[in-house]
Amino acid sequence: MKKLATLFLVLLMVLSTASFAAGEETVTLNLWHRWSGTNEEILAECVAQFEAEHPNIKIEITAKAGEYFELLQSMIADAAAGNEKPDIFVGGYNLLNYIASELEPTNVDELAPSQEELDALYDCFTPEMLALSNVDGEQIGLPLAVSNMVMYVNMDIFEEAGLTEEDIPTTWEEAAQVCEVIKNNTDHYGLYLQLPDNWGDQAIIFSAGGEMLNETKDRVDFTNEGCIKALTTWQEFYNKGYTPICTDAESMANFSAGDIAMNLTTIMKINTFNEYAAFDLRVAECPGFEGYDKQLPAGGAAMISFTTDDAKKAAVFEFMKYMSSQEGMETFTKTGYLCVTKDEVPMVAGQEAAYAQTVYARPWECWPGGSLGLEIDARWLTVRNAIVMEGADVVSSLTALEEECNMLLENA
Repeated sequence: MKKLATLFLVLLMVLSTASFAAGEETVTLNLWHRWSGTNEEILAECVAQFEAEHPNIKIEITAKAGEYFELLQSMIADAAAGNEKPDIFVGGYNLLNYIASELEPTNVDELAPSQEELDALYDCFTPEMLALSNVDGEQIGLPLAVSNMVMYVNMDIFEEAGLTEEDIPTTWEEAAQVCEVIKNNTDHYGLYLQLPDNWGDQAIIFSAGGEMLNETKDRVDFTNEGCIKALTTWQEFYNKGYTPICTDAESMANFSAGDIAMNLTTIMKINTFNEYAAFDLRVAECPGFEGYDKQLPAGGAAMISFTTDDAKKAAVFEFMKYMSSQEGMETFTKTGYLCVTKDEVPMVAGQEAAYAQTVYARPWECWPGGSLGLEIDARWLTVRNAIVMEGADVVSSLTALEEECNMLLENA
């Protein structure tokens, strides 16, 4: 009789354990991002820490190394093949208008289990930071990665040219003078401004007092004085031999190898340059233009969800909470990206210039027109390359492009 009673108790415990496990059913999320190398490893570290604290949530990571536009194209193609869109998608700020109008993201408000938890999450950010992932009043995502453009400087080339730290330029006018000295006294190139998307374009255009859209942001504006001034200045750096004609990947290799004195690109690349640069590396603020207020578009990406499943919504919200926490930000900012929350986190060596430049931040401008915006972006980059690298006439090229793009928008 005692043996039967004992067996009954054991069976009861097993059933109870099984019932508890069933109540803690595992939710699996998929996360898409565009990073590789160290940054991919750091994001994976964040995910591992999150999973350790949330054993009933698993995250499968899909990495598509490249630019934000290429990541978006891959996701669209995957969805067109009949697959579900990602539960968590790390989308570039410059593509949020398209994502909001064409892809039906799930707003953060819909992910939150309660208004109290939603308010607590939003309170981690300043209003300006939250606005980076807000489209027409809808919070379609949460900021994850924020960067700005800095100038990486090879002080060995400066020394070879007879220049010192005091000669590091703060304006584009000074940069041209420094490049002329480097050209005359060394066999190296002076400066490179990144090319893979329109982020660098916006940095130089905005800082020249220019814009790329009209006041209502429903039409392009490429013929304003600041836009023409910026593209003319950029073109001159190529015409005078200060800048090498190469791809962005080649510029990274050339700079790391010690053949370019100044490289203007994202602070996110600080770890790469710290690891591979075999020279005295400095990080300085991005130059502005004399007589104009410097303005720099905030680069980076937001966490966006497309899930409609209630269990997944709750899990995505927990992941967003974690990434917005002190622990999550301390780990993620080891990438070189800046902290997006109100928390203070340790700086990566070289980030000082980037944090100092946050006072010049403005949103990364999105093209209007939904899917037409992708066509406008492709046309802009083609004409931009023809101007700066091939010597195409600045005013006539920008005028023709403006007319083309606005006709597309008007006929939509």
